[in-house]
Amino acid sequence: MRLRNGIDITRESWQVFARDRHLLVFPILSMLSATLIVCTVASILLFPAELNRWVTELVVSFGLDATDAQVVWLVAFACLFVAFFVQHIIVIYCNTALVGCAVIRFSGGEPTVKDGIRIATKRLPQIVAWAALSAVVGAILSAVERRLAIVGQLIMTAIGLGWIVACYFVVPVLAQEGTGPITALKRSVGLLRKTWGEGLTGNIVIYVTSFFVKAILLAWLGAGLLLAHLWDSFDLAVVTVAVFLLCAFSLTIFTSALRQIFLAGLYTYAQTGSVPHGFSENSVRHALLPSK
Repeated sequence: MRLRNGIDITRESWQVFARDRHLLVFPILSMLSATLIVCTVASILLFPAELNRWVTELVVSFGLDATDAQVVWLVAFACLFVAFFVQHIIVIYCNTALVGCAVIRFSGGEPTVKDGIRIATKRLPQIVAWAALSAVVGAILSAVERRLAIVGQLIMTAIGLGWIVACYFVVPVLAQEGTGPITALKRSVGLLRKTWGEGLTGNIVIYVTSFFVKAILLAWLGAGLLLAHLWDSFDLAVVTVAVFLLCAFSLTIFTSALRQIFLAGLYTYAQTGSVPHGFSENSVRHALLPSK
């Protein structure tokens, strides 16, 4: 029954999103920021010598000792942390804007991109504070995990998953309540207890659907590249890769948008007790039935 309710709410989330496709600008910006994070990590792994040279020049420009490996390492770490931090803020900012617009739609309004920017900008101090807290917690968990044996790493992985679950409703809380990061986390845990089961199964439905579509895209990529190799066609290979990247990028954007609208719908009902506009009363009421 829980899985069926999760499917119903996910379907209704899509129907809500279909009415405001112009809000895709927020998940697109979020996706671009996440892509920058991946590119940053890839550049570190692929071009360590160039990174070391750039950091050394930066150290010299500040009048520091470039021969001190510890100084160079600290400067490199600081630069990377700032880059990740800014990109993380952008992701949270865009998600907050989308959730804010979804709540406007749930109340019967007509949300615009300007509304989303206004809401997220108003919550910018809370967004920055939450980004800092989540970045610090993530860094600590990662650092501790690297120093432990296999069993310890498994335990830290479980703790990390628990942290991700606890943060489930943080963005809707930031968008609508404007609380500090600690309070937002506590509110998220409290709301999660109300929606336990439905919130997670709804997310599972979204990601399982995304997984199957990605599997089809990978099959397309493999078949296209195989035919390009057999036919010795460079043009076919380029077209195949281009279509794959475009579809994968679009799928990630839609998945992100659907997840935020899904969370906003559950948050609205858990917080106000009223059925969000665009959702059925049966699905959301079943979503908040106490877990047995």
